[in-house]
Amino acid sequence: MNIKLLKTAVFALCAVFLTSCGSSGAATSQMSSGESTGTDNSSDTAVFADTQCPTNLDPAESWNSWYTSRYGITETLYKLDDSLAAQPFLALSCEMTDETTWVITLRDDVTFQNGEKMTAESVKSCWERTLEKNPRLGELLFISQMEASGQQLTVKTSEPVPAFINGLSEPLSGIYYVTDDESIAQNPIGTGPFKAVSYEINKQAVVERYDGYWGGTPKLKSAVFNVISDTNALVMAQQTGESDLSVSIPGSSLELFSDTSKYNTDGVAGSRGQVIFMNYDNEFIQDINIRKAISMCINKQGYAEILNKGASVPANGLYPDFMDFGAKEDLTGGYDIEGAKKILADAGYTDTDGDGIVEKNGKPVSLRIVTYSTKAELSMFCEEMASSLKEAGIDLKVEVYKSVTEHEKTGDFDLLMISFTMCPTGDPLYFANIAFKTNGSSNYGHYSNPEADSIIDKMNREFDTEKRNELAEELQKVICEDAGYIVIGHSKYIYVMSSNVKGLKTNPSEYYLLDAQTYIQ
Repeated sequence: MNIKLLKTAVFALCAVFLTSCGSSGAATSQMSSGESTGTDNSSDTAVFADTQCPTNLDPAESWNSWYTSRYGITETLYKLDDSLAAQPFLALSCEMTDETTWVITLRDDVTFQNGEKMTAESVKSCWERTLEKNPRLGELLFISQMEASGQQLTVKTSEPVPAFINGLSEPLSGIYYVTDDESIAQNPIGTGPFKAVSYEINKQAVVERYDGYWGGTPKLKSAVFNVISDTNALVMAQQTGESDLSVSIPGSSLELFSDTSKYNTDGVAGSRGQVIFMNYDNEFIQDINIRKAISMCINKQGYAEILNKGASVPANGLYPDFMDFGAKEDLTGGYDIEGAKKILADAGYTDTDGDGIVEKNGKPVSLRIVTYSTKAELSMFCEEMASSLKEAGIDLKVEVYKSVTEHEKTGDFDLLMISFTMCPTGDPLYFANIAFKTNGSSNYGHYSNPEADSIIDKMNREFDTEKRNELAEELQKVICEDAGYIVIGHSKYIYVMSSNVKGLKTNPSEYYLLDAQTYIQ
């Protein structure tokens, strides 16, 4: 499909957005713009809406901690500023005494939402539990031993960890009070300005003010987080005033909120990539010629500017181009369907039966791409990919689900397109360790490249930031030459909010949303 046809497709989608009256998990009352709904229908309560939600409220499970952070329940020892630099938060300092020893000094005035004081022992207990439940924390901090004394926690790591302080800002390292698993899943006790009241998966979370918050009394009394998986309904809820603020409004709908007397749209470029994971158990995916052909059939510029209406930027490589370690030029071979056809033909793929799909050894190249509906651009990208790949002779079937968590776990896909924050702590090691490295916890397609692993090992030992960035540039060149992953582009992180929502702004990390300074005017 060419750019002209892409434009036609987007105009049709916009018409659907404007006329649809679909419903989801949103409240059903219709209110004027700017009013809030919730537990008491007053300005003391803010109503937020998002298309996605955690599996439960246990910060140690899956990616739930990102939500408990956004909900104002849990906090981290360090916090990222607008330039993604880690700053002390629950901790006063973190000092490296040798390459594998870190001494963390905690604030003395922080209490949990049950009134108990945060101490080094409570942080130790928290991290021990999280390490047992989620291997990702081990990939962030590589903790081998901890010793607690008053407000000082000494951490020994199993190897040098140059990005240790950055890891202290990842929500998975967030601090909560350890009780039994069932209680934590429903009502985690954090240090944040708001404490959990209730949670119903795929529907709603409710939090209320914690009056003993160490950072001062929160301005809001409570907040409601509605889960609205249907993006049409998400847009409608913001327009009618059912939502005070919405996350994940599709780029194709942002023009509906251009009236600054009613809405504020706040957004920054982030590191959330539209990432294609490939399943290396598939015999066709194992062939670099197939992988390169797939990559060359993707019009990244057109996807970002036309399909996604400028709400994302195309990627030259893997990491965001605007980061110091981003690609300075296109590393992927560019958009070239004719070139993709030639690569396939030279590798012995031919269409012997005239059905338009190439074959090798009698097998037609037919693949499944799996994605989810709560990021509207992903399914649009997949459908366009299917059209372009067909021109090159590859059959691509698109499957769209509400969630692809099980597919990630089981490997039930040939291609998997997800929205993944690649360097939210500002350091390239984050994604390299969990996704690019052999056996990484988020290496869903089982990619394995010894050269890439060797570079990642060097990155893990390199404390000089500039040299680590150089290694990251080398890493993405190696993976792009191998066509090991495809990153279409990086999303802009955008909030659409009613004009009376105050004290809130976006952060490129995507870790934060509700805090003590948020209020409804």
